[in-house]
Amino acid sequence: MPLNYNCDHAARRLTVVSVGAVSREETLAMIDRQVAEGAWSFGLLYDLRQGTTVPTAEDVQQTVLHVGRLTTKHGPRGPVALVVSNPQLQVMVNWYGSLGDLTALKVQVCTSVEEADHWLDCEGV
Repeated sequence: MPLNYNCDHAARRLTVVSVGAVSREETLAMIDRQVAEGAWSFGLLYDLRQGTTVPTAEDVQQTVLHVGRLTTKHGPRGPVALVVSNPQLQVMVNWYGSLGDLTALKVQVCTSVEEADHWLDCEGV
C-alpha cells in the first residue's frame, strides 16, 4: 500500500507515510478519507521521504482545488506538516503551501518527523 494512514482521534492527529509511487487519485482519496472519518480539522503529519513520486504542476493544482472545495463545505483544514528529503519534491510541496494560502491552509515543510511533530504541537494539534 503506497499510503500508510493512521488516525488518532484522541490526539486529533493524522499520520500518513508515502511508500513508493503514489498517484494523484490516491492522494485525493486520502484527503477524502480524512473528511469521512471526521478528521478534517486534525493536524496532519505527512511523511513523504519514502515516496518516489514527484507530483506534476497539474497534480498540485488539482489537489489544492480539491482541498478548496472541501474547505468550502467543511471549514478550514487542520495544519499540514510535510516531511520531505527530496529537493525536487520540496519545490512542489513549497508551491502547494503557497497555493494553499488561497484556501486558508496552513502548511509547513519539514526535514524530520520531530520537526513536524513540534510544529503541529505549536499549532495546537
